[in-house]
Amino acid sequence: MTRRLPPRPARPAGADAREETLTGQAYQKLRHALMTGALLPEQVLTVRGMAEEYGVSLTPVREAVQRLVVEQGLEVVNGRTIRVPRLGIETYREILKIRMELECLAAKEAAPRISNEEIERLDLVMQSHLAAIQSGDAHQTLVKNTDFHLSIYRASGQPILVRIIEGLWLRVGPTLNLLFPQYCGSLTGHETHVVAVDALRRRDGDALGQAMRDDLTHGSRYLIRLLKP
Repeated sequence: MTRRLPPRPARPAGADAREETLTGQAYQKLRHALMTGALLPEQVLTVRGMAEEYGVSLTPVREAVQRLVVEQGLEVVNGRTIRVPRLGIETYREILKIRMELECLAAKEAAPRISNEEIERLDLVMQSHLAAIQSGDAHQTLVKNTDFHLSIYRASGQPILVRIIEGLWLRVGPTLNLLFPQYCGSLTGHETHVVAVDALRRRDGDALGQAMRDDLTHGSRYLIRLLKP
């Protein structure tokens, strides 16, 4: 005689939706931390620690981690240790090559579409970025730089393109920490942002795309030297 299993207890109405919302919140917070360099290469994370930091239970964090492992933003070592990957130089070079093409394309698409209000906001972000560089605040420098670039790309109105670009930033974000403290002595990054804002105001997609390319080129020179074995 086949034994029947007892029925699973009914979940409260809306429980699945709430759980998905909490997972999404944990995912977005962790994703943002990776993209803005708030987490370091080879940094070890714990589900419990992240749950406490984000104010959620363990399950949403586990699910968020699983999503980010699939996206290669995180890795699981020996089946249990959650760690931020460290990019090798060849992987970084490949990502840089792709970013050069896609980010310039997104910038060109954004120039005629971005609102005047968003251009003025980006001018303020640019000034905050400069202040962070001058004060030696590495994290805020990366936060403002990420906001500046991704806001331009999101103004392109090309969601598939933007999602791909964000996936590349997800992978390279922690590695950008290697730019400091050397990068804080240079204002070249700020200067390319000044050129970018001017191009936005003129609705010059080619000039904006070139500014993004120049910005990537400048930062990558530091990183490539540091990533060489």
